[in-house]
Amino acid sequence: MKKLLYFFLSLIGLFSLLCSIAASSVTNAALMKQGFALNASTGHLNVSPDRYADYAAAITDYLNGKTDLPRVPAQDGSGGAEDAFREEENAHLRDVRGIVSFLKWARWLGGGGAIALIAALYLAAKDRQALLFSLVRGFALAAASLLAVSAILAVWGAVNFDGLFHAFRSAVFYGSFRILSPETDLLAALTPLPFFAWYAGEMLKSMLPVLGLMLLLIVAYLKKPKEKKQ
Repeated sequence: MKKLLYFFLSLIGLFSLLCSIAASSVTNAALMKQGFALNASTGHLNVSPDRYADYAAAITDYLNGKTDLPRVPAQDGSGGAEDAFREEENAHLRDVRGIVSFLKWARWLGGGGAIALIAALYLAAKDRQALLFSLVRGFALAAASLLAVSAILAVWGAVNFDGLFHAFRSAVFYGSFRILSPETDLLAALTPLPFFAWYAGEMLKSMLPVLGLMLLLIVAYLKKPKEKKQ
């Protein structure tokens, strides 16, 4: 029972780190603008690349909960603001903001909860060395599980990113899953499939230090003397 507790505690702690990186990446306006510049095609909707920074800021501010709707500076030069997207597009962004909120809650509750529980276990433990060995094993097993899942997703994405992305959207958005057309919807024109493939690659780069830490946890456990493994 304790082994299972340490495993899930470790899994939650490591997962919270990945959620933190994902949330930071999704709400990074500069990164989003770069993705638009590399992949978007919006000329047919009368939006020039010069305005991509405004749209990136509008989306990320909305996803961060700073605004009630994504808005950009008005094109008439009045100094006012106008809605960035149509209601159908805003409805989709509401779903995305829900995901970002989950990532943020997972970061704080998961990470904070894991740290607090580990601290409580350590203070209450009679044999703290045995507890530390058990925690190392739990983190190693959790790291191995997450690395295995990451490897599967990475291979799937490399072979068929379209299929992986469709499966993700279908699973995450449930009944509210919406299809937007890049021909008529600016949000879709800004974020075609290559945009998400590029963004996933950038997010993966950001996660490499954590993935490397997971590998080190596995190595640390395997290097321990056999008699000390609990």
